[in-house]
Amino acid sequence: MNGESELLEHFKKDNERLRTALKINQLIAGELKLGPLLKQIMEITQSLMQAESCSLFLYDEKRGELVFHACSGEKESQLKEICRLPKGSGIAGWAAENLQTVRLTDVYADPRFNSEFDRETGFVTRNMICTPLIAHGKLIGISQVINREEGDFTKADERLMESLVQMVAIAIDNARTHERLMEQQLLQHDLELAKSIQESFLPHEMPAIDGYKAAYYMRSAFEVGGDFYDTVALADGRFAYLIGDISGKGVSAAMIMSTVLSDIRMELTHAGNAAEILKRFNASLCHKAKNGMFVSLILMILNPETGELEIANAGHLPPVHILNQRIWQHDEASGPPAGIILDAKYECTSLTLEPGEMVLLYTDGITEARNSHHIMLGAGRLLAWLTECPDSPEACMEELVERIQLFTEEATQSDDITMLILGRD
Repeated sequence: MNGESELLEHFKKDNERLRTALKINQLIAGELKLGPLLKQIMEITQSLMQAESCSLFLYDEKRGELVFHACSGEKESQLKEICRLPKGSGIAGWAAENLQTVRLTDVYADPRFNSEFDRETGFVTRNMICTPLIAHGKLIGISQVINREEGDFTKADERLMESLVQMVAIAIDNARTHERLMEQQLLQHDLELAKSIQESFLPHEMPAIDGYKAAYYMRSAFEVGGDFYDTVALADGRFAYLIGDISGKGVSAAMIMSTVLSDIRMELTHAGNAAEILKRFNASLCHKAKNGMFVSLILMILNPETGELEIANAGHLPPVHILNQRIWQHDEASGPPAGIILDAKYECTSLTLEPGEMVLLYTDGITEARNSHHIMLGAGRLLAWLTECPDSPEACMEELVERIQLFTEEATQSDDITMLILGRD
């Protein structure tokens, strides 16, 4: 009868362990937040293994250390103070380095055991099982149970622990994958929002001016970029055209772009020639610029009655003049990029756009574009193309875009590409 009672008790414990394991399996399927998941797993593991304490360390591959993440049981608060363990240090470090389970019935008899925690807390470690967590063939952490409530951990306990940590490893891997997906979705949402904001500040079409036509093209290297262009009708009947490049790329440059365009549009409402407007804008930007941010840009103001153009250049590539497939490039910039030197001076160049003439403004994403053989497009190639382009802004732009795409082929675009062409009929 005694034997039957012991066997029944044994079956009851096995059944209870099976139910607990099933509970962990359900938890793995239902909880995807890593913090709450690990805490619950530790509590269930402690109960299932009938241990006084249970803890889990995740492996920091970059630093080669085990980082404490969750625990359950006696001395829980003190266990939390063990933040990091070097791989190879102590029982947990040895298990991590060798990817092997360690079961000890007397930890003090093992030279690998570090008794410092026991001395500091008064806790007495008698026995333990320490098991590596492995997912996709790589170490992701260590789980350990300490001090079996009755007697020592057995070989059966070791097998149970190894089966258990396999589920735990899957749970952690799933939770991490979920976190990465959520981060990617959040980043994509931020990029889409930044792109929407950026597009809202850029003109969707050029103003209709009798006797003149304009065309523009912009392609960001990433979802959003630092290049910009704009056209503004001034109160005196003139029209301002500008193109620029903000230092940096991606979301940060795109967010700064909204400030840049707002500020320069504000300056355009006040009197002055192109150089004076650029000087005021530079002073304003110098007071706002942070972390070395600056802007290269060209401001071009057209008087449609006379065809006169005022051009001021802040550290940007010079404009290109086109007439009957003859080209010439303007002088280099008269001043530095905006946002660097508070009292920077800029000069204003004037010229008359005659019938049939065009002027091209562009950013360095064009001349610095490379093909799959790492050959740079360069200014010389661009100028040579312009001698063969059609004599209307729209057709010339289409020709340039096609040639750039043919040149770069399948090469990855590394910088934003922006062009603006103004022509007189």
